[in-house]
Amino acid sequence: MREFAIDRPEAILGYLKRIAANATHDYFKHRHSQSSGGENWHVSTIDVDPEAGREVHGSSEDIARKVLLVEIDEHLKRCLSGPDQERDRMIFWLYFRQGMSTREVASLPGIGLGTKGVGSVIERLKRAVREQILTGIR
Repeated sequence: MREFAIDRPEAILGYLKRIAANATHDYFKHRHSQSSGGENWHVSTIDVDPEAGREVHGSSEDIARKVLLVEIDEHLKRCLSGPDQERDRMIFWLYFRQGMSTREVASLPGIGLGTKGVGSVIERLKRAVREQILTGIR
């Protein structure tokens, strides 16, 4: 957390939001589980939501997704240049991995862009990454 705060102080709010959401989710999931003495038997998320089973930590889909994200990040690094490259990369990942809206990203301190500016950065980077991936396939 300290390293993150030092490297990207402007993204700390989004990071804390994600931690709070995950902690809340984990708390309620554990509270109602069979192992913590919940009244009801534990119901697997696969039974409730068949799609959830694909993203289980360590599953082949989870591993493939992680590999894909690393590849996208490599393409992203190659297409970024200039003094705002770290900010633009952070905008891209806050939007796609953290699920923040363009308005939420624009409101973070240190971004220095409005909602439309953030949207423009995201669209530009999406096109650049897509182009790099497609030229790499050929």
